[in-house]
This record gives sequence, C-alpha cells and structure tokens, in this order.
Amino acid sequence: MPSSRPNHIPIVLSVVRQLQPASILDIGVGFGKWGHLFREYTDIVESERDPARYRRENWRVRIDGIEGHAAYLTPAHAYFYNTIFVGDMRTQILRVDDYDLIFLGDCLEHIDHADGEALVRACRVRARQAVLVTTPARRVAQDAACGNPLEIHRSFWAASDFVRIGRCATRVDDNDTLIVVFPAGDRPAPRLAPERRRPRSAPRWLHPLRALARQVGLAPAGGAPG
Repeated sequence: MPSSRPNHIPIVLSVVRQLQPASILDIGVGFGKWGHLFREYTDIVESERDPARYRRENWRVRIDGIEGHAAYLTPAHAYFYNTIFVGDMRTQILRVDDYDLIFLGDCLEHIDHADGEALVRACRVRARQAVLVTTPARRVAQDAACGNPLEIHRSFWAASDFVRIGRCATRVDDNDTLIVVFPAGDRPAPRLAPERRRPRSAPRWLHPLRALARQVGLAPAGGAPG
C-alpha cells in the first residue's frame, strides 16, 4: 500500500526533532504522509516563533522524495516536497545529492535482500546525520496492491540484518514495525522513543473545584490538586 501503519509516527518524528535536519530524502513517498509530517515538524512548527515560516516561500528545510510509481503523485506532493525523483529507488539513490537525513519508510520489504542491503549502504554514504528505516517486524504477505507490482513484498528483515550492515540502533514498536537508525560517522544514535511530554498542572481556578468535589465524595480523598 502507498501508506503504512501509524504506530511508529511518534518515534520517527522524535528522531527528526532530535536531529533537526536541514535536508531530508524520503524514499518511497507513496501517499506522501511523511513529507507532510516532516514539513510540519520542521518548518511549520517554527512559525510559532517566526510566523513567516508558515508560508511556502519561506520554508528552509529541503524535503525531497523518490517514488517508483508516478500514479501515486498528486498536487499535494508538489506542495509539501521540494522535488520528487520518479524512478527505481535502487538507481535513483546513486544520482541524488547528500542529505542530513535519509528515510526508508516501509520500502525495503519490496525488494530482495541483496538489493536492499546495497540500497541501505548507498544511503549511508549520502546521509550526513543518519539513515532511518522502518519495515515490518514480522512476515506480512502483500500482492500488487493498488494495481502496482512494486507493492509486492519480496523480503523480510530482522534487526540482525541491519546490525550486519553497520552500527545502528533498533526498536520494535507496539504494532510490529521495526525501526532502525544508522547514525553517520561517530555520531551518537538518536533515541528511538516518542518524545516525553511534561505533565501539565491544572489551572489554579480548578483547584477549589477539585477540593469541593472531594468534600462531596465526587473525587478520591487525598488527591493532589495539580
């Protein structure tokens, strides 16, 4: 499918926010979900401090993509991505520039192991900060979904397959997606975990209401008002 399960979205975005890349290559863009999210959590979030960053002409992060099935592309892709290279990812990766972050989102399972390993190695050469990979953590059969033979699943990848390629960190999310990050050079690997949100205290005006609720038995006694 030109889409993927949503469970690993917080982990992927956490890596992006840790790295703060100035350029991203999204390999196998499909519906374009990741380009949209990468744009939102790079340029668009900065518009809180710099409102001009909300407008496309003021975006600073280069977000490119590679897509093998041109029929997937829509006007939305042209808006969120700077450039999309149409063609086989195994050859296109040899023609593109270097990027801070290269993202292989649920695409390795669509090619055989030898080609997949060569693709990952080529990405590592071109990534200045990291290569980030997601792929099913269990065998999932898939045929030519959406009438696209590129959608057939042709391989299965375990964490050990990536460890053999090079230094990396791995994690399996709660919906059987394997997430792998190869840091460039001697950089430390980003954390493969969702961002932690600071607990927010209840507004002061709510404290007397909570105290009253405890008095009349509508809330547990002894609870902190925060």
